[in-house]
Amino acid sequence: DSPILRKEIGKVYQAKNDLPKAATQFELSLALQPLDREVHQALIACYDGSQQPDKATRQLLALLDSHRHDLELFKQLATRMKDNEAEAERAVTSIIESAPNEAESHAALAELRQQQQRWDEAIPHWEQVAELRRLEPTGLLKLATAQIQLQQWEPARATINRLRKTEWPARFNNVSQETTQLEARLPK
Repeated sequence: DSPILRKEIGKVYQAKNDLPKAATQFELSLALQPLDREVHQALIACYDGSQQPDKATRQLLALLDSHRHDLELFKQLATRMKDNEAEAERAVTSIIESAPNEAESHAALAELRQQQQRWDEAIPHWEQVAELRRLEPTGLLKLATAQIQLQQWEPARATINRLRKTEWPARFNNVSQETTQLEARLPK
């Protein structure tokens, strides 16, 4: 058996909207080549298309097992679990657990918290981003934005002062402009 042939046969069935047959072919392909991300995604789409969300979720979890550092997969899992608050929260916190010392993980969780209007929970993650990436202003800019959103005026001023006092590499030529815009949002 060839995983490539099974995958292509699955794609043909999927294009014809014969999702059960497509799923069978994708499952056979994964049995032969379990790390094929494209096949996992196609199988998830087949399960979703045939109204089998539990199978789709299990497949996403299987994909996560082999791609533990893919933050988008954790976000997909959180979205998929939105009806189960505890499981959704578990999926979200797994973003940090996948790479606790990486700025990308903290930034992803901070952005997700902001989308959830949980700005106070975003702040510690922006602080972590600023600490882990001291040579980049993004963490401090986002931190100041969150502090202003929560009307934490003094901490926001301190963050803005830190932005002003730091000499940033030339590629960050818009920091001064962004800092000025943040300052304009502070009360006089």
